[in-house]
Amino acid sequence: MTTRMHLSLALTLLAGLASTASANQVITFRSGQVGGAPGSAGQLDDSVTYLANANPPGGAISLNPFTAAEFAGAAAGPKAVVINPHPAWTPGISDTKARWINWNVDLDASGAGTGYGSPGSALYAVPLFVAGSGTYSATLTIELAADDTLGDWAAGIGGNPFSLYMNGTALGFQGGNYASPTTYSTTVTVNGGATNYLYLYQRDMGVLVSGTIFSGTLDVVPTPGSLALLGLGAMTFARRRR
Repeated sequence: MTTRMHLSLALTLLAGLASTASANQVITFRSGQVGGAPGSAGQLDDSVTYLANANPPGGAISLNPFTAAEFAGAAAGPKAVVINPHPAWTPGISDTKARWINWNVDLDASGAGTGYGSPGSALYAVPLFVAGSGTYSATLTIELAADDTLGDWAAGIGGNPFSLYMNGTALGFQGGNYASPTTYSTTVTVNGGATNYLYLYQRDMGVLVSGTIFSGTLDVVPTPGSLALLGLGAMTFARRRR
């Protein structure tokens, strides 16, 4: 077999491997899922958790920036609960499977009550497992709504004006309200072979009801280094076959 044929074979092999390696991971997440399906008021969310004992009605969770301990507490905290949307809220978002959630629901042991979310601020944690190893760039896109809003920015009181955090790093987003959905997209860095956490800070101000609803994707892009290694291997293969 000629050198040109060897090189052609190596490049064909590289193309096949690169095609596999370059496939993005697209991770979908949404609030209010129970057993992998949309839940009902009073049921616990499959994966979303919150920081316990830090749910002040009408107030900020902290006057200081969130600490690593608070983020870890949210990730290890109790599960959020599915709630009914208040009549003043948008009933849903474009993802019809997403449901409103909160840290507590207005239902007694017999199931009587409105099913609305009790007033109070909350720091939620959403686990997102990324396969592979090393660090990756990813595009986070999320559609959300919240009562009263997300982050301390609107209240003007509190140490955490931002709404979203990835692995404890603020993403710079300030926004979200209960009457209509908001969509936000940004580039983030995530860790492969690990569970990454998206945090949402729901800020209560009205001391009446509270809650949040969201749906999104994390589109993880493979690192260029993996393709470079494949290319080096293919060229080495070609040289060895000369």
